Amino acid sequence: MKHLRKINNFNSYLALLSALDSAPIRRLEWQKQITEGLKEYCALIDSSSSFRAYRQALAETQPPCIPYIGLVLQDLTFVHIGNSDYLSEGVINFSKRWQQFNIVENMKRFKKGTYNFKKNDRIIAFFSNFDEFLCEEAMWQISESIKPRGSKKANQ
Repeated sequence: MKHLRKINNFNSYLALLSALDSAPIRRLEWQKQITEGLKEYCALIDSSSSFRAYRQALAETQPPCIPYIGLVLQDLTFVHIGNSDYLSEGVINFSKRWQQFNIVENMKRFKKGTYNFKKNDRIIAFFSNFDEFLCEEAMWQISESIKPRGSKKANQ
């Protein structure tokens, strides 16, 4: 996660945080230092105050960057749903269009930079070329085999 933040890959950063916060993973017992570390990582993507910490970090970020696409889509949706297309009969709501333009234009600035990564077959093989994944039910079964339901919580 440190590396994802360092290279400004916010989309993968949040994907990894989401995976670690999934119910089958979250229910397992983790060392206190790990849970404290995760809280620190979560602070950047905290949804309170309309993702203020993330928006500030994004504003200060120089390309290359991969922004969190979910928030871009959320912002576009709020502008679209929250504003009418017309102010009155036949008068276009240019304020709505300007807001949409600003959201898209702000994201376009990140296309100016490029990452200089080389394909690493060992990493791709490790992830099985992303062809294999576990469904929610399979993750629950593994989680319960590690920590059966009703087992007492160990001291951390």
